[in-house]
Amino acid sequence: MEEVEQKVFELHPLSKWKRILLSLGDFFICFIISFALFNLAIFPLAKVICNTQAMSENAEKLEDKADDLLINNGIIFRSGGTTFEAHVNYTFKVFLSYYAFDEEMPSTANPQYGHKIENEVIRTYFINIKDNEPLYLQYFNEVNFDGMFIIGDTASSVTLKSEYKDLLSAELLEVTDESKYSTNMTNFRDHVFARLFYLDIYKDIQKNDFKVNGESYLGYLEEVKNIMVALQWVATASALISVLLGWAVVYLVYPLINSSRHTITMSIMKVDKLKVPSLQMINRKNVLLQSFYYFVLALSPLVMLPVLFFGIAYSLNLPLLVVFSAISLGLAIISLFVILFNQYNRSGSDVLTNTVIVPTSELDNLYLEQHNG
Repeated sequence: MEEVEQKVFELHPLSKWKRILLSLGDFFICFIISFALFNLAIFPLAKVICNTQAMSENAEKLEDKADDLLINNGIIFRSGGTTFEAHVNYTFKVFLSYYAFDEEMPSTANPQYGHKIENEVIRTYFINIKDNEPLYLQYFNEVNFDGMFIIGDTASSVTLKSEYKDLLSAELLEVTDESKYSTNMTNFRDHVFARLFYLDIYKDIQKNDFKVNGESYLGYLEEVKNIMVALQWVATASALISVLLGWAVVYLVYPLINSSRHTITMSIMKVDKLKVPSLQMINRKNVLLQSFYYFVLALSPLVMLPVLFFGIAYSLNLPLLVVFSAISLGLAIISLFVILFNQYNRSGSDVLTNTVIVPTSELDNLYLEQHNG
């Protein structure tokens, strides 16, 4: 019986570093497309469709209504600024002026300053509104660890010690730059007023609400919160759509219309993906199956897409983006280790789909040897 001569054809897989480069190439192309789509088309279009400008303006109006509710009831004073923080900062100065001066109007430049009972906002809240003088005195005793105040048995007995009055009254009128405040002024602001306002008044409002004539402070803030969440979801949805389109271009549309089922980087690097063990070219079905894996990998830079519009800190707080990016990044790291330790330099997607990447030149040589043999 005549023996049939067997020929052995060698086919070498793509090297580890080129396999990593291939993955990174498609990844960055997908990221660039997604980033451009988000910033130039998807998010600007979503802002128009959802009328985010009107939503933002409505949120600002509701914030103003919440501030006005406190201002109109003497809990804070309106400043030259527009934010709640600016109003509270001005209220601190007005509050201090009540204790620092004996006159009702010590300065014509600042007519609100002075020893007017309405300037003592802590008293306004706990005595005029809450009708709880013992709690008012308790809170003042708690912040008096530096001994700035003389505190008796009634609200009217609370006074600032004379040595602090002399220092703080002069500084209140002369120093406008907060960075140049003295230690006494800073202590009064941070350890007295801030504690009394934020830890006592504002904490109580957050817990029990503040309602007047059907208006609710927490109700206004809840409406603002709902609008802000809706705006965040517009950005999140835009980012997801941008990644979806970028992924479709790189990992789905281009491979499906390419005769060799290449991705863009595969065409540039001149490599082919073969099925194992048949070493046949992958078909459209294989492309579809692999594309789902690649979609998860494409989510890695999701959190970076809105950075130009919102900055890093705000982008990190958008719904789902960090979670999806973290999951995707974890999968990418696993895939990298698979390449480094796999005998045939296959990535996670290659292993899952039973494929291997080889240089096109190697494949051409194989076909040539088979033809000649």
